[in-house]
Amino acid sequence: MSLKRLWELQELDLAIGALAERLAQSPFHREAEEAADNLVRVREALELAEQTFKEQHKRLRRGELDLETITAEYGGLHRRLYSGETKNVKELEQMEVKLRSVKQKQLTLEEKLLGLMESMEQQEELIGELTSQKDDADAEMHKRQQLLDEELARLGKELEKLEEQHRLLSAQIEPGRLQLYRDISERYQGRGVARVIDDICQGCRVSISSAQRGFLYNPQTLVYCENCGRLLVRFAEEKSSPGLVE
Repeated sequence: MSLKRLWELQELDLAIGALAERLAQSPFHREAEEAADNLVRVREALELAEQTFKEQHKRLRRGELDLETITAEYGGLHRRLYSGETKNVKELEQMEVKLRSVKQKQLTLEEKLLGLMESMEQQEELIGELTSQKDDADAEMHKRQQLLDEELARLGKELEKLEEQHRLLSAQIEPGRLQLYRDISERYQGRGVARVIDDICQGCRVSISSAQRGFLYNPQTLVYCENCGRLLVRFAEEKSSPGLVE
């Protein structure tokens, strides 16, 4: 009976390994990571857009102050030029040249500020779009994380059940046989025990010898496949059936 329990223990170990792999490689992990990465990208883009808008606002404020200074300068020159206070022709000509220069600076700055304000409007629209994207990405990230948590919780419960079955079954196996199982499982990557069906080792699919067949009926006898070296176990009156997959 202990040999059959070794095979059952192996099946549990394989099931536990497969379930642990599902836990580690669940597509929900990737989807949650992708959603989180997307949220980070959108947040970074939003922060950059907001920072750009703040810098534009500062430039606009500085430009408006400069425009006030230039406008005041232009007003002063205009008054002096046309007030009649200055009679010197040469000085009047210099003032007129200066007035035209200041006026050009005023027009150039006004055009620059107008372009800056248009750019700020576009930046505000971008901030609005990115804010909406951030909200959507945040909702998607939480949704994917919830799905991942639910999947991990479900698989975790399955794993706990298998581990409990493994613990109970291990307690029913003699320590010597249990150690033998561990040693042979390590050599054969977790598949050191093979069933015999229709006198064929299910580990390597090679027929066992007639000498081995008789020993298999004694559950206490250790019989190893002469071809692959796995520990063999036969279930009573076991025959293969159509479509049987090992």
